[in-house]
Amino acid sequence: MRSDRVDVMSRGSGRDGAGFSLVEMLLVIAVIALLIAMLMPALSGARQTAIRVKSQSMMADLSNAAQRFGNDNNGRNPGYFSETLMGHSDNNAIGMSAMENAMLELGGTRAVLGSAMDDNMPGVNPEAGIIQIGPSADEENQVIVNLNLIGAEGAYYVPEQQFFRPLIHDGTGNAQQNGSPSDESQELMPDVLDAWGNPMLVWSQDPGAPSSLLLSSDADEVYTQIARVSSDGDGNPGDTTGPAWFYLESNSAFLEAPAFGSAGIDMSADPTTGSASVIGAAVADLDRIRTLASVLASSNSYQLDPGVDGLVNANYEEVFPSRARGRFLVQSAGTDGIYMSSTDPGWSENANTSSAYHIDFGNSYMDQNNVRYTDVNGAFTNIDLFEPFDDLMFGTK
Repeated sequence: MRSDRVDVMSRGSGRDGAGFSLVEMLLVIAVIALLIAMLMPALSGARQTAIRVKSQSMMADLSNAAQRFGNDNNGRNPGYFSETLMGHSDNNAIGMSAMENAMLELGGTRAVLGSAMDDNMPGVNPEAGIIQIGPSADEENQVIVNLNLIGAEGAYYVPEQQFFRPLIHDGTGNAQQNGSPSDESQELMPDVLDAWGNPMLVWSQDPGAPSSLLLSSDADEVYTQIARVSSDGDGNPGDTTGPAWFYLESNSAFLEAPAFGSAGIDMSADPTTGSASVIGAAVADLDRIRTLASVLASSNSYQLDPGVDGLVNANYEEVFPSRARGRFLVQSAGTDGIYMSSTDPGWSENANTSSAYHIDFGNSYMDQNNVRYTDVNGAFTNIDLFEPFDDLMFGTK
């Protein structure tokens, strides 16, 4: 009786045993593989969104900290060394970043022990966290810092430990940070990283520069009042000396890094041959100055070439900025880990690459055929040239 029952159950099931057939197993595996293939992009996108939101939160906190610092210090931007010193050509060889400079003050009132020239300062002791740092090989422009006190008393901003660490900074092709510091202990100075694990830039406006621009029919003369390679004239196109709003040398630590960030990207690579930074060292100085000036300026305020009567009669090359986007700006390289990549939509949509290799500020108001931008109602409008880039930027007004 029992064996008959087993025979009936076996015949009713349609297979010899209780397990799955090979065809059924393969079908299940195929379905699972299909589901994984469908879910992976969504999961990856969700992860990137979470990282982006985390980075934005960090940058907003940094900007707010800089604002509070300014409120407490007569409007001054955070940074122990002046914008002029940070933008000096000497800093190219040293590779001190503007973010490091800002953290010397945002990190608290006790971290900087004093001038390296002071005989009463403790000796450099990297093992104990006592380092010597500055944008120049001259000890007159260096300080002694106790890294253990960053984030302690009087701190305006305390980064999470995983986003505040020193990078490889040894002057080799493997360096994540450009430059060979005059004091090896400077290599221990941490930088603030975004949630992708890449260091962020700080653009600090030089208070010594004129607040309003001297307009000229020569666009290069206008843009070099906003941004320059250096504060001392070295590397600047033409005879441009004296203060500007921003200096590339203040961030040469990363804009010229041979193995930047978590992916080891060469920031000095040629953007005309592949994905690379359009403000990196491979681009002609006048072009990178013009691009940087255009995106660090406010897109909501403009001036015209003195010979032009009204925006309606101007072409995009005759429209110039009138004020900076902010006096203290924090920039992240974004998902691709490249500052303003040549493959970002912000470049392909707005760059002048036919006769030059830069972005013009005037394309905030009209395209390169000089057609004004309009909104959905047909009213004239303007665009933010930085927004289509993968990068992020936050700043104080």
